[in-house]
Amino acid sequence: MNNTKLETAEELFMACQFDRAFPLFEELAEENNSRALFFLGVLHGHGLGHVKRDQEKSLTALEKSAVTGEPGAWVELASLLYRRAEEIVAVDETLNHRILEKATAGDVISQYELGVLCINGWGVEQDIEGGSMWLKRAADAGFFMAMDDLGVLYKERALGKGKEKDAWSYFLRAAGLGYRGGEFHLGECYYEGIGVEQDLEKAVTCYKRALAHGSMEAADALGTMAVLGEGMPADEKAAFTYFRTAVKGGYIASLYKLGDCYYYGRGTAQDFGRARDLFEKAWDNGDKAAAVRMGTIYLSGLGVEQDSRKAVDWFTQSAESGDPGGIFYLGECAWYGEGTAEDKKKAVDLYVAAAEGGQEQAMTRLGQIALEEGHSEEAVQWFTRAAELGFTTAENFLAICYYKGAGVPRNEKTAREWLDRSENQGDEEAPLIKQNLWGITPGSFKQ
Repeated sequence: MNNTKLETAEELFMACQFDRAFPLFEELAEENNSRALFFLGVLHGHGLGHVKRDQEKSLTALEKSAVTGEPGAWVELASLLYRRAEEIVAVDETLNHRILEKATAGDVISQYELGVLCINGWGVEQDIEGGSMWLKRAADAGFFMAMDDLGVLYKERALGKGKEKDAWSYFLRAAGLGYRGGEFHLGECYYEGIGVEQDLEKAVTCYKRALAHGSMEAADALGTMAVLGEGMPADEKAAFTYFRTAVKGGYIASLYKLGDCYYYGRGTAQDFGRARDLFEKAWDNGDKAAAVRMGTIYLSGLGVEQDSRKAVDWFTQSAESGDPGGIFYLGECAWYGEGTAEDKKKAVDLYVAAAEGGQEQAMTRLGQIALEEGHSEEAVQWFTRAAELGFTTAENFLAICYYKGAGVPRNEKTAREWLDRSENQGDEEAPLIKQNLWGITPGSFKQ
């Protein structure tokens, strides 16, 4: 009877019928059935279906499963506790052989776990090709997690060259079963045009399906698309809602984006206190850019007492983490003597370092400095680099250079093109510059 119940539960799980499988696994887990405990741990660990993600319950179930005979449970434990992975798999010296034996005998779960073991090199020599072979066996046998992981290997990692169409195909199969990972990655394929023609509206559809199945990555992606108006009308309120959903669901990459909503008042009331709390959490979770926002909050006294030294501390932390934004703002503080001694030479060195890291504001500042010092050609070079990255302030400066013939041959047509580009990106200064140069009333017409 229990074997029949276990088989039924596994069949439901493999069909992504998680809510129907869960109570059956729970019943069997009470009898210390190692296989049922494994699936229970996976359900809690990933928060599949309506099962709430609960790492403590997942670890408890997987530990019991591992010690009562399910070798794949050790691999799932290693995946959950990634930093301790080597330590965890080393507990069982026979782990690799036991999983290999079950995988060779045709157990799909063991095939998948063996693939994960080989790809990560946990307790064995790393073998991405060999690991992908085991993932493929599990995927071709119908295991949705293997389909998704194999697709990611084809799309993003060492096996990705020439495998983009295969990646899309495996994501499509996983998505067809209703697995949120496959739905999300299928959305990425449509968004990026990988393995299939780019289609932003289809990307939105895939992301929405993934979100309906609990993907917080999808919520984050939808928020970004709502901000940019990609595949849907631009909608700041919708973006705020998506980012808030992702944060509530524990997706830490959305902390900064939600913080920006409060910082700028996008889709919600401006609230620097909430923004600060979110930026601090984002920084604590490894988001380098969050320290820059914290610095600007203290530099300008946004919702806190103005404190230039605290601002410099935050910018320093960001710069030391390698973030070009932090390096740029450290340069600003050195240039103006905010929170530190005024030092123009040091500031320029910092601007150059930030610019070489791709920071558009730093490029533009270097262009301004060069222009003020009479080095027009150098200024144009810096403005062009930033303008080509879409930085509107640089586009405006570059337009003025073309209008005046500073550092480049005078060309009013090119000047207008750069100002049109800036205005079309929403820059409020561009139409005013047009009015000043040609007497064009802002908003009247564009040429």
